[in-house]
Amino acid sequence: MKTSQLLIKLKACMEKYKPKMQDSGKKDSLNQTMSRYNLENFNKILNSSLNGLDEEVDEEKLKDLQNRIDYYFSLYAPDDEDFKEFIKAISIYLTFIAKKPLHPPGIVFSNGERVYEKEGVYYCTGKPIFMKDKLSLCKYCICKGID
Repeated sequence: MKTSQLLIKLKACMEKYKPKMQDSGKKDSLNQTMSRYNLENFNKILNSSLNGLDEEVDEEKLKDLQNRIDYYFSLYAPDDEDFKEFIKAISIYLTFIAKKPLHPPGIVFSNGERVYEKEGVYYCTGKPIFMKDKLSLCKYCICKGID
């Protein structure tokens, strides 16, 4: 599958979430930071066209990412199918099309680890730690780990 085909599928998936999307304007919590990042990427999916190479998407990697998200939600939000599908679409977009971090640059996790950008390269100080988690999504995040 080409990235252009994937973007079309993601746009169709996002249409059903339009009525639910709004920015609370609050900026202080980890969840609010993630919500703003998801809203920003939701809007990018709906309003973007593929600018750049129409690359081939590795369908095995795509399926593996989807399985990892399913696993994560089975642990932390097993009854929230809508949110899982929304996050799945955002994560697929960030990984295979936008090639941006799965967490917003500037975020600081509860353990003090953070994601940042320096000279056009994204880094996550927690990636070496988080990669040890079973079926970690970090495997597909563009961020480079810092030991």
